[in-house]
Amino acid sequence: MESSIQALKNIKTGSLYYFLAIIIALVTEVVILRENSLANSFFVLIFELVAYGILLIGFSRMRTGFFQLSKTINTYIGTTGVNIFIIGIVALLFGAILPILIYIGGPLVFIGDVMIGYTIYKIGQRFQVNTEKIAGILVMISITSFIGYIISYFASDEVMRKMLQAPREEKLLIVPSDKSIGYGILKSNGDANVVVYSKESSEIISAQIMGYNFQALQINPKTVMAGENRIYIKFALSGVTFVPGNIYNLEILLANSEKLLASLVYEL
Repeated sequence: MESSIQALKNIKTGSLYYFLAIIIALVTEVVILRENSLANSFFVLIFELVAYGILLIGFSRMRTGFFQLSKTINTYIGTTGVNIFIIGIVALLFGAILPILIYIGGPLVFIGDVMIGYTIYKIGQRFQVNTEKIAGILVMISITSFIGYIISYFASDEVMRKMLQAPREEKLLIVPSDKSIGYGILKSNGDANVVVYSKESSEIISAQIMGYNFQALQINPKTVMAGENRIYIKFALSGVTFVPGNIYNLEILLANSEKLLASLVYEL
């Protein structure tokens, strides 16, 4: 939960930096149109470099936020989009020296905006925040991206509020009298802590979340004893968005062909 909130804060800060950079760039363009003196040209260059610097810092924060949030939502498209956008901005920065870079940088900035906007839209869709979805659409349009980013800045507060206030079902601990079904917690980073009951000692062959093909990267310990066992399993969760509070079934296969079942509560 804390990492997801920090991720949203980084995305929020990145949106604000982008908006500030655009404002500085627009003011600079107004100065260019009104004044053409050498002294003003020097200050214009300084302001342009400041705008580019703020923009790059902001998108670095946004990229960090997307990467952090990828443990909860598939935001890898946004991370890639930020990388493409930054390359495009750098190309435009050196366009005055090598004009062909302008024709390369422009499309890259547009592609980056589309990928970032789509990711912002997905965040709004995931947490049912309409203003965040609108922000994402405006960013995807590119020419209205600066409006989209400032809307995203304010909408991020609502996203964080909904994340903190998301209703959680009470943990379902299914422990029948025969202790045939275990229980545990599955975290958004793939960590699962499970309590299962075995009839006899045996080696663990595999562990699987039923209905999914996630790889078990680590199982500790690798053997179970007769009776209650506490097991840690690390899954490679990817491509699927689980719902916090929902129950997911785990199956552990033993060398003696016994199958141990457990009900896992998903938590961020």
